[in-house]
Amino acid sequence: MKKKILITGAAGFIGFHLLKEISKNNNFEITIIDNFSRGKKDIEFNDLLKKKRNIKVKKIDLTKSFKINENYTHIFHLAAIVGVQNVKKNPIKTFDTNLISTLNILKAFETKKKKPLIIFFSTSEVYQPLLDNKKLKFPTSEKQKFTYPTLFNSRQSYYLSKFFSEIILQLANFKYIIYRPHNIYGPRMGYSHVIPELFLKFSNDRIKVDVFSPYHKRAFCYIDDAIKLIIGSCFKRKSLNKVFNIGNMNEEVKIIDLVKKIKKILHSKKKIFLRENTLGSPFRRIPDTKQIQEIVKIKNFISLNEGLKKTILWYQKK
Repeated sequence: MKKKILITGAAGFIGFHLLKEISKNNNFEITIIDNFSRGKKDIEFNDLLKKKRNIKVKKIDLTKSFKINENYTHIFHLAAIVGVQNVKKNPIKTFDTNLISTLNILKAFETKKKKPLIIFFSTSEVYQPLLDNKKLKFPTSEKQKFTYPTLFNSRQSYYLSKFFSEIILQLANFKYIIYRPHNIYGPRMGYSHVIPELFLKFSNDRIKVDVFSPYHKRAFCYIDDAIKLIIGSCFKRKSLNKVFNIGNMNEEVKIIDLVKKIKKILHSKKKIFLRENTLGSPFRRIPDTKQIQEIVKIKNFISLNEGLKKTILWYQKK
């Protein structure tokens, strides 16, 4: 059966890799929406559009009401304001943009006789209040009971916008799937994440590398594995109306050990200096992914060492 797919935020990191994989199926008709405020029209993106005849681009401002005549079977909603610095500078805009875009998508399709399946990309940061209140269990299950913070800061506008979007979607008269990505990394992820930031630090002219939050722990997931989990679950009926963590719970690493891995890959002789913890950075993040792995059987995830080598090689070629 032919599927008509709409992807918002397709020029972003996860959105692009998702588009690249889905477009391999010529039975899929794909429309993408992206304002390119964060996503990039780079060589890889433009080449993909040239090669694939089953992709078309629409220019729509998701923060304003819009109408679409086409009937879609699936909507992957990834468009959002992301990035810690962007969020901290514009907390109100972050909350407004992320929430309103979700509402406008639902409004645009609520009168359709056959409504599309909404596949919403949330965030692992929705668990942050539980961590702050020392009630978060590790690995973290999707079934954790949420709490609300009593004091708010600008960074929280991001996860709150995602959390309320989750609630709205679950209350709306649509079938849905919600994904909560955990520390996904890989080629073309930009430079505002820990792995590319460390690559830049080791690549610049300074003789030392400052490492913040050195003993915080993360479980990183290579982008190819994340896409396998997403595509392997989003077209299956047993996934309907469920919330899934996306990530790799097999390899948890301290940031300082991550730094040492990158240093070794780059054959760097730079000295490492340990600095203070970054304000607002969770001391640990590792997802429980048993629920999605019951649907998508991935026997061997790409190891952190292999994924780092692939990622660093991509950045070295830029």
